Order: sequence, then C-alpha cells, then structure tokens
Amino acid sequence: MIENLFVFVIGTVFGSFYNVVIYRMPRDISFIKGRSTCPYCGVVLQPLDLVPVLSQLLLMGKCRYCNAKISLRYPCIEIITGILFIISYLQNGFTFTFLYYTVFWSMLLIVAMIDYDHMIIMDAILLFFGSFAFIYIIVAKMPLKAHLSGAVLGFAIYFAIFFISRLIYKEEAFGLGDIYLMAAIGLYLGALKSLLTAFMSFFVALAGIIIMAVIGKKLHAREALPFGPYMCIAAFIASLFGDKLINLYFSIAF
Repeated sequence: MIENLFVFVIGTVFGSFYNVVIYRMPRDISFIKGRSTCPYCGVVLQPLDLVPVLSQLLLMGKCRYCNAKISLRYPCIEIITGILFIISYLQNGFTFTFLYYTVFWSMLLIVAMIDYDHMIIMDAILLFFGSFAFIYIIVAKMPLKAHLSGAVLGFAIYFAIFFISRLIYKEEAFGLGDIYLMAAIGLYLGALKSLLTAFMSFFVALAGIIIMAVIGKKLHAREALPFGPYMCIAAFIASLFGDKLINLYFSIAF
C-alpha cells in the first residue's frame, strides 16, 4: 500500500511537469527555464502553490494572489499521470518495463492534450519519445525488427488513408502529425498492436463523437476535430489489452 502511494505521488509530480510542457511547448516557451506564473496575474508561483493536487485543494481552486479560478484540468492531468504510474507498477513492478510503459503513456498523454488544445502534433515530442523507444529496444534486446515493422506499418496505413483522401476527396482525412504519431506508437507496440491501434482509433473517435452529441456539443458536418487524442486512447487500450483482443479475434476468425 505504501509503495502504491509512493508511485502515485511520483506520478503526480511528473504530471505537474507535463502540465508545464503541454502549456509551454505549443507557445514556443521553454519548459526548462523560467518559473511558473499565474496565467492571469503573472505573479511567480511559490513552491506551496505548486504541490501536485494538494495545492488545488488547499487554494480552493483559485490563485492565492488574484483569486482567479484555476482550471481543474491541471490536477486532473496530475491524477491521471499518477494512475498511469500505478497501473504500470502493478503490472511490472519496479523494472525497466515499468519505465518503458510509463514513458510511452506519458507521450500519449502529452500529445493528446496538445493536439486537443491546438490541433497540432509536435515533431519534437515524437522525436524525443521515439528516440527513447529505439534506444531502449536495442539496450533491452527486444525484437528490433518487430518494433520497426510496427512503425513502418503504422506509418504506411495512415499515409495510405491520407493519400487516398487527398486523391479522391481533394482534402486530408487527417494531418501529417497523425501519421508520424502512428509511426511512434507502432515503434513502441510492434506490428500487430500497431495494426490494432490504427483501426481501433476510428471506433474510439466514433465513440467520442457520440458522447459529444449526447452531452449536447454540436458538431458541424465539415468541422475539423483533433484525431490525436483518439489515437492515443486506442494505443493505451492496445498496450493494456492488445494481446487479449488479438487472441480473441483469431479465435473467432479462425
């Protein structure tokens, strides 16, 4: 129980850092230099203002300096990151596999939130996390061919959809960033789970659209929607349940 709490707390600390990355990177602000400030009054925040989750509770969701309301999204991302760390720890213990999946899921979270906010998938993020995966796969002596084929397969499927949609409908089904994201996901997951993620993303997107319609969010026929978050959710599901889903498919199909 104490170990689980420790892992969760560490996860929330990383989640607090991810909030900084998510906010600053699309705005071309360094997330390494410069202290955090209130986005409303500009006052430099003190350490007690930055304790993951607890600061939000103690300050009643408001800035202590200007009383402006602080978005609930910040503690939610911290809590979600803590939960991701816990899931990885319960599955893998304190192993290098734990590190592999926490890094992968961190990439998915950061990419999903930036794409949701700005409808962009940043190459620098994919390059950093993709490089980590490549180095880890080599050092850990994982099947490099299988993971590289996952990256190529993921890229090829989405590039084909991208190319065909431009050829037939004269517009893009999604952006190049989604194609590169699918390649990064494939590198982490390998060929079969990459294929699973590629197709499951569309069903996750459909579910998301239905949910938005149910809660009353109106969508116009040609309204552009960020596809990255749906891909990231599908990749997370595939990383957790991919083997079971693939085995279930083969047992039914054959």
